[in-house]
Amino acid sequence: MVLAQEKIEWEQPIEKRPRKAKKPVHREKPRSHWKSVLILSLVVAVATVFAAETINLTVVKGAQIRATQKEIADLKANNDLLQAQVDKLRSVSRIESAALAMGMEKPAGTVYVAGTLPVAKTEMGVQSTPAKAEEVVKEPSALEQISQKFTSFFASTQR
Repeated sequence: MVLAQEKIEWEQPIEKRPRKAKKPVHREKPRSHWKSVLILSLVVAVATVFAAETINLTVVKGAQIRATQKEIADLKANNDLLQAQVDKLRSVSRIESAALAMGMEKPAGTVYVAGTLPVAKTEMGVQSTPAKAEEVVKEPSALEQISQKFTSFFASTQR
């Protein structure tokens, strides 16, 4: 018995295979690219505005901040100088020397004052009156001088 052999498609040569019919491609008229160019230019414009604003914030505002910080530092230095002048003008020894220069006299003996006034611990900077010429003005010790300098320094920084 002889059977007919069936040939499988992959065994057939390529030239003999039936071709599938290609569908025709219907092309529309060529597109214009003006819409793409318009969208691209819009994106570039928005990016440019964003970049310009960022540069403005970082450069210009940064310069303004630095100028303001410099102005604040100058005002603080000026304030410190003015505070030192205030401390100098409020010192008891300066007031006493100005009063003595105007012809006032320091009272002899114990002085009682009504109210609360700061009491000077030493009489440094006070000129002696002619009535008290026989009294010897005691120079403050080195420890008292150092203590006064530290006290005046820390008092001026606390304001």
